[in-house]
Amino acid sequence: MASVTAAAEPLVKLSNGESITQDDFSVYLERRVDLRASGRNIWGVQTTLREMALVRALMLEGAAIGVPRDEGRGELRFDDVYAQAVYTKLAPACKPPADEAESRKYFEEHPRAFRVPAMARLSRIILPASEVVEGEPATAWLLKEVQAVATGKSTFEEVAKQAEGIYKLDPQGDLGWITLFEEDASVLRVLATAKEGEMVGPLREGDFAYLFKVNEKREAQQLTWEAAAVSVPTRAVTFCRQEASRKIREDLFKKYGVELDGAAIRALFAKQSAAK
Repeated sequence: MASVTAAAEPLVKLSNGESITQDDFSVYLERRVDLRASGRNIWGVQTTLREMALVRALMLEGAAIGVPRDEGRGELRFDDVYAQAVYTKLAPACKPPADEAESRKYFEEHPRAFRVPAMARLSRIILPASEVVEGEPATAWLLKEVQAVATGKSTFEEVAKQAEGIYKLDPQGDLGWITLFEEDASVLRVLATAKEGEMVGPLREGDFAYLFKVNEKREAQQLTWEAAAVSVPTRAVTFCRQEASRKIREDLFKKYGVELDGAAIRALFAKQSAAK
């Protein structure tokens, strides 16, 4: 079990001096049953911590602009209900086009709303970049294994099984179908350009080295007017809400100086996993 000191170490910091700790995270998951599965891997923990940080930023913004809180909820530091009320105040009204002419104009002016992203069934190997495997750095070892798979001396599944014995904090091997958003500033953007059957990597992102295999792929496509016409009202509202959510998050994280400590999150997760 992590020590009391570790439990109080900040996983997320805000520029006003606030932080989000392991204790905060645990208490939040006790209330948010829908998010408990997120604690099973590092990416899930990071996603939940971003949500917690957004709740805090929305609460700070709500206080700044005078949004009142319900009586009896003042003790909640992560008040999802209040945060949603503040978000509703900040978010623009998203209305569908009024008629076919407006729909056609929206279609022509917002091509991103009518682009269906690529999807791929991926297998992945992930290792800490600092790991030494068979006397070699993780990236060099993965490169050697790429050559072994390419020449038929090994299979991707065999390499993933070996990697699982080294690093267990994230799943190795088959990840299922993943949406590959081209605007995603991550390894997923690289994978969006890969072909079915290809291996991609080793890639280095942050403190990890990755190797992917694209087992199956459905390429991205831009919908034609004929294919999109009926769905324009729904897509317009959905796209508006997505863009609003992204901008509000970016603006508030910048305003309140939200920073996730990736190293602290990985260290915490490693301690928790070791204690199980």
